[in-house]
Amino acid sequence: MGYLWRVRLSSFAAGAAAASGAGFFLLYKDHLLARATIARQVEEIKETSEKHYEALNKRISALESRKEPGAIKEASD
Repeated sequence: MGYLWRVRLSSFAAGAAAASGAGFFLLYKDHLLARATIARQVEEIKETSEKHYEALNKRISALESRKEPGAIKEASD
C-alpha cells in the first residue's frame, strides 16, 4: 500500500512541476509581449510629443520675434 501511495505522490509532483513550468513559460511569454507593446506605444507618444513641442517652440519663437523692442522694456519694468 505504501508503494502505491509513493508512486501516486511522485506522479502528482511530476505533473505539478510540469504544469508549473509550462505555466511559467506562457506567463513569461505573455509578459514579454505586453512589455514590447507598451514600449512601442510609449515610443510613439514620445515621437508625437516631440513633434508637438517643436511646433510650439517654432510658434513661440515667431510670436516673440514679432514683438516690438519697446514692449519688452515696459514689461520688464
